[in-house]
Amino acid sequence: MSDENLRRFLSELSRKVDKSKIFTEPEELYSYSLDASTEFKQPPAVVVRAGSEEDVRAVLELADRNRVPVVPRGGGTSLTGGPVPAVPNAILLDLTPMNRIEVNVDDGYAMAEAGATVLEVDKACRQYGFFFPPDPASSRIATIGGAIAENAGGLRGAKFGVMKNWILAMEVILPGGRRVRIGEPVYKWRWGPDLISLFVGSEGTLGVITKAWLKIYPLPEKVVRVLGVFDRIEEAGKAIAQIRRRGYVPMILELLDRETIEIVNESLGYNIEVAEAMVIADVDAPRESVWRIAGEVENVMRECGGRTSASDDPVEMERLYMARQGAYAAVTRAYPGVLLEDITVPLSKLSTALKELDDIRKEYGLRMPVFGHAGDGNLHPNICFDPRDEEQLRKAREMFLKTGEIAIRLGGAISGEHGIGLAKKELFLEEIKAVRGEGYVEMVRMIKQMIDPNGIMNPGKIFL
Repeated sequence: MSDENLRRFLSELSRKVDKSKIFTEPEELYSYSLDASTEFKQPPAVVVRAGSEEDVRAVLELADRNRVPVVPRGGGTSLTGGPVPAVPNAILLDLTPMNRIEVNVDDGYAMAEAGATVLEVDKACRQYGFFFPPDPASSRIATIGGAIAENAGGLRGAKFGVMKNWILAMEVILPGGRRVRIGEPVYKWRWGPDLISLFVGSEGTLGVITKAWLKIYPLPEKVVRVLGVFDRIEEAGKAIAQIRRRGYVPMILELLDRETIEIVNESLGYNIEVAEAMVIADVDAPRESVWRIAGEVENVMRECGGRTSASDDPVEMERLYMARQGAYAAVTRAYPGVLLEDITVPLSKLSTALKELDDIRKEYGLRMPVFGHAGDGNLHPNICFDPRDEEQLRKAREMFLKTGEIAIRLGGAISGEHGIGLAKKELFLEEIKAVRGEGYVEMVRMIKQMIDPNGIMNPGKIFL
């Protein structure tokens, strides 16, 4: 994009959007130049803090006319460079001011604007005895629009899935400023092809999600948290697979390895028993049956070599939950450089994946704490290094690629919830090649050309 196009865009924009929402000073732009990964850095030319749908439509209308690239952004918690501009002179569209929430208990949904955080939606539902199940670790900051665009998951994914499973309808602004409503706020509707899925996980490359109608779920009557401690990480993987194999579906089913436990203890001041692996399972059920089911989950863990305990004490349950939720923060506090992987493997291959990850760790000699939503096969190896050390940086990048290759080889996926962004473009093409999905790439490129013919939406991302 030429400087002349940008100047023309800004001149026209100032007549359609309040100047107090437009930021151009370097110190104002800096915080928008990177995301939570901190690996990629590119400041936008302008930031527009959209306060309404009209603001979004104005930006996309003018940007499309002037061929100006636009990068949508929520809380900036992406770990793959998704909301970081990949090209210079981009307009960054900050949607966090659009944060209205309305809960309709009678009809079983919550309406949330794109800038409302996932936790805010959850809290609004809990006032009525319901909750919003998706819970990414960054839910305090992660926005609904960003979570949909990345198809985010979370700890409760073992039972409740990811964002795509909870969307009834949405509104999207397309390049040129066209508003599209997709779906209805009812639990069954048929409009032909499911175009909602077109925008879920699209990472801002097709349009800007401004509003969504989301399913809500009754709060569980009773929850018991089961803890399993293992002397071999493969046994922990086997226990997780067997719990699911025997028909138990805990609300959360999480894994932490030894290095993660050690770092959580060191960084967050916890005193968790250090073992090769720890599995946390939340069993939710009616009061009269919850302890029976929790006991059966314990039995599976013990059969696989674990030492178990169970509790419904809120203080103890919160301590374990925060240890898992705070694991990534603990790792980034302990190390100046962290490459966070996000692979998913079939449950039957979980033990194999954990063993191969351990082999990589030993081969390269860098610390690599592994935790994750293992109940749905989603693992997060954290490759720790000193970015000032070129040799460590080289090793870290090789380990990042090799962990992705493990997922591909075992019939899994290189991303379960973090997306592709800038970090995984190379691995994504490897996965596509492995599953002979070249036709998928061609189809998505055709869709991109049809919806965004001028290529203004988050250019340089994924394979578009």
